[in-house]
Amino acid sequence: MRQLKMLLRLCVLLGVAFVARAEGPPPEARTALIIGNAAYSFAPLKNPINDAEAMAKALEGAGFKVIKETDADQAKMVEAVRTFGAELKQRGGVGLFYFSGHGTQIDGENYLLPVGSEFTSLEDVKRGSLTALAVVDAMASGRSDLNIVILDACRNNPIDPNGAKGLSRIDSNARLFISYATSPGLTALDGEGNNSPYAKYLFQSIDAPNLDIEDTFKRTLKGVYVETHGEQTPWISSTFFGDFVFRPSGEPPSAGEEKAPAETAEPEEAEPKTIDLAGVYRVEGTNPNGSKYRGMVALAQDNDQFNFTWWIGKDVFRGSGHFAGKMLVVNWGDKTPVIYTFGEEGALDGEWADGSATETLDLVANAAPGDIGLSEGSYKVEGKNADGTGYQGDVEITKQGKGYHLTWQVGSSSYEGDGKLAGNLLTVDWGSATPVVYALGEDGSLTGLWDAGKGEETLTPEE
Repeated sequence: MRQLKMLLRLCVLLGVAFVARAEGPPPEARTALIIGNAAYSFAPLKNPINDAEAMAKALEGAGFKVIKETDADQAKMVEAVRTFGAELKQRGGVGLFYFSGHGTQIDGENYLLPVGSEFTSLEDVKRGSLTALAVVDAMASGRSDLNIVILDACRNNPIDPNGAKGLSRIDSNARLFISYATSPGLTALDGEGNNSPYAKYLFQSIDAPNLDIEDTFKRTLKGVYVETHGEQTPWISSTFFGDFVFRPSGEPPSAGEEKAPAETAEPEEAEPKTIDLAGVYRVEGTNPNGSKYRGMVALAQDNDQFNFTWWIGKDVFRGSGHFAGKMLVVNWGDKTPVIYTFGEEGALDGEWADGSATETLDLVANAAPGDIGLSEGSYKVEGKNADGTGYQGDVEITKQGKGYHLTWQVGSSSYEGDGKLAGNLLTVDWGSATPVVYALGEDGSLTGLWDAGKGEETLTPEE
């Protein structure tokens, strides 16, 4: 019996050791600064202290050394940032800053408001607050591979006589991941429960095993959007293309869990500018009512903004999006945003923020980067009709003003159309319900879709 007890005890100890080894410490140092301010004399808030406590617990569980301040005045906030910056210089690794409280923008600068001060003017705010830029600078001066800035500070600020709402956008970089509780220029909710909607879904997502940074904030975005019935949509801005997992379990995710990439921050290997997204795509999706749809999409890039045009049957939709780490978040009118992740062979896999619909964009042809110009002259055309039959012919392209005129000769049939070139995407109206949309390649060829994606053709310059 004694030997049996010893054997059982040994099994328990081995089991504990296995779990500890499976979960393991994070592979890099992690340091977080959390500030939650609620006791404002001019407009007290209900939940920032609770939000700060919940975030501290979640981050400590994810291996972060946490520096926390609640109801901090300006001096304490400044000192906390100084201490935070010093820790990052010493430890390196990953830095995270979370602020819950009042924030406002003045002339494009974001100010995080302390407690214990009376603000009667915008100048008072400038002199008596902490700027978000000061925090970003302190983080950037350290040895961090990744810096995460989380601002749950977009609540309506009664101080500003000009009625400015929310916060302004902070420029990101390859080592900086920024998340706002709501879109820049809009206000977020303090919440009716013990936490703001944003904080609630964020700390729940951080607690979940095997979620990479994009999936963590994607899950947060979806949760907030659904709970607030579309009134609040968190905003993510980042060109960080490395991998980071808050709570790696050491085991592959079970069925239904989000993917779990390796946890190694490698921002230097994946600058977003190397990802060529501009081009022409076929789209296939499922509507919220379960019906299916197909069509084509032209995706143009203007610096860090991506402009989408969908042709679905005879309907045309437009939207614009931005990088959110390894995701694209696209707003298209008053509809729910679409969140795209990068699939294989240039595909974009999309899901509406409320989870009600999905779509996949399959790349047909990339548009060449830079301004290469469209050459006039004769082109050979080879294409495919909607029924799958092929065709061949010739196309003559001539410059007309700011646009181009195309004349097709396919067998005994001829067609004409007028097109405009924008971002190496040529859109040609030729009398049909939908245009032909071509991606201009680096070799001068044009590959496009027509008949809302049912037809396809390539134009090759004749030598």
